[in-house]
Order: sequence, then C-alpha cells, then structure tokens
Amino acid sequence: MIRWLLPLALAVLVAGSVPAAAQSLPCGLSPQDWCPAPAGDPCGRHRTAADCRADAACYGMPYRGESVEACLLDARGFASNCPTVGCTSTPPRAPRQ
Repeated sequence: MIRWLLPLALAVLVAGSVPAAAQSLPCGLSPQDWCPAPAGDPCGRHRTAADCRADAACYGMPYRGESVEACLLDARGFASNCPTVGCTSTPPRAPRQ
C-alpha cells in the first residue's frame, strides 16, 4: 500500500509546481524590470533609462510596484524617486485627480 503513495505524492508535487512556475508577475512591478515596448515601437531599442531619457521622442515606463512614497513623475514618465522600467513612444497617462 505504501509503495504507490510515494509516486503519487511526487506526481502531486510536480503537477502543483508547474502552474506556479508558469505564472509570472506583470512587468514593471519589480525595480529590476526592464519591460519590452509594444511590437514595432521604435523606443523599444533603448535598454536603459538614460538612453530612453536622451531620446526626446521616448517616454519612460514608470515603476508600478510598491513604494514607501508615491513616485514623482515628470511629463515624460521618468521619476526622481522611483526606477524607470521600460521605454516607449506612448506618452504616460495623466494622473487621476
């Protein structure tokens, strides 16, 4: 009877770990993220916040993760107190008021 419990337990462990490994957090929630721009977006060629900021046609993708204080974004989506997590040619949305 115990003979079949070990293989069953291993199968359950493996099956239970696959969905968790396949799931990932949306891009931009980790300060280390660098999110891809939409397909065909010319600003997607930039791989750092400095390169993105240097291109006047591009906007920063703001960090969406948790922060002790609200991110202070400029008109182009770059924050003085939070990381930039990507580069896009789409302007940031106006903040809700």
